[in-house]
Amino acid sequence: MSYPLCVLTPEIGIISETFIQWDIEHLLPGRTVTVADPPPNGESVRKAPAWDISTPALRFAPEPGDPEPSPARQAQLRAFLTDHRVDLVLVEFLDFADRWFDCLKDTSVRIWLRGHGADLSTRLADPGRRETYRRYRDAHGILVPCHTAARRLTGLGLPADRIHVIPNHVDVPELRATAAHHDGLLHCLTAGRLVPKKGHLHTLAAFQQALATDDRLVLDIVGTGPLDEDLRHYVDHHRLTNHVRFHGPLPHHEVLAMIRRCDILLHHAVTAADGDRETQPLIILEALAAGTPVIATYHEGIPEVITNGVNGLLVTERAEQEMAEAIARLARSPAERTRLATEGWRTAHTAHSHHHVRPALLSLLDLPETTAP
Repeated sequence: MSYPLCVLTPEIGIISETFIQWDIEHLLPGRTVTVADPPPNGESVRKAPAWDISTPALRFAPEPGDPEPSPARQAQLRAFLTDHRVDLVLVEFLDFADRWFDCLKDTSVRIWLRGHGADLSTRLADPGRRETYRRYRDAHGILVPCHTAARRLTGLGLPADRIHVIPNHVDVPELRATAAHHDGLLHCLTAGRLVPKKGHLHTLAAFQQALATDDRLVLDIVGTGPLDEDLRHYVDHHRLTNHVRFHGPLPHHEVLAMIRRCDILLHHAVTAADGDRETQPLIILEALAAGTPVIATYHEGIPEVITNGVNGLLVTERAEQEMAEAIARLARSPAERTRLATEGWRTAHTAHSHHHVRPALLSLLDLPETTAP
């Protein structure tokens, strides 16, 4: 049997990378193979994977020092692609692609690269990395989730006709009724890795200001990361423990359930000090798809999804008072929460659903259509 598509990725099973799981399992179901090449300190090496895959897979063992792939490993990859009659390799993350790019060029496969987050922002501060990316003009194409990322790559000198904007996409269920809580509280949620670009400290500061105007507010924080201790210290120092709850990392289905139950999704994305940025956060799309109103920032590809006042609310990066006012505004107006939720769901349904994006992606990659599960 032939497997036209191979997804080449650093790791399998990272809790925040369900978008890679979708590429593997659902882009071309039953006709995809996977190659994973994890670094020695990768999350899937240090922890149990949060998810696994059912496709045929070549899983390299991590090596001390993370050297470049040896000739023996390159031969393994070429044999794997040949044995499964692979036509196209989709490499996840532009910075990772450099490890295997020359090896893939020596095969007959078509090479497509997919950028996601830090590889489209922080990495570009490195002159060596920018030069590496210029080599990708020899790829068949590069996928990015938003136009801001596309402009960043064309600014490096990569040909515009090789760069294709394919928006992030999610499952979009039927529009639900507005969440009803019997506790009389207004539930806010923020979820994601606890890293600077997610802006959790700004979210907390804004939430604290909004709480001073409406003591029904509660905030659930889902995720783990290097800022965990700082966030907990902020909550303790400002005596917010009765209104802020930490849940740590949760399986994706539990996060989705919390999104559907909450009243407002908060996502204060910022450009971090090292230049790290979001592109088009999946958590925002998942909230829109769930019929949950969103307050986010004018950051990277977010305004390509949310129009302020139409299908969500946007505030300036690091403008904590602005975000506090937006929270208070939605807290006091169930009607506006419902209106924004409905328009947000329409946006997700028409432009960011798997059913909408998958056919366009298959057509772009020139892959054979199969019936999605």
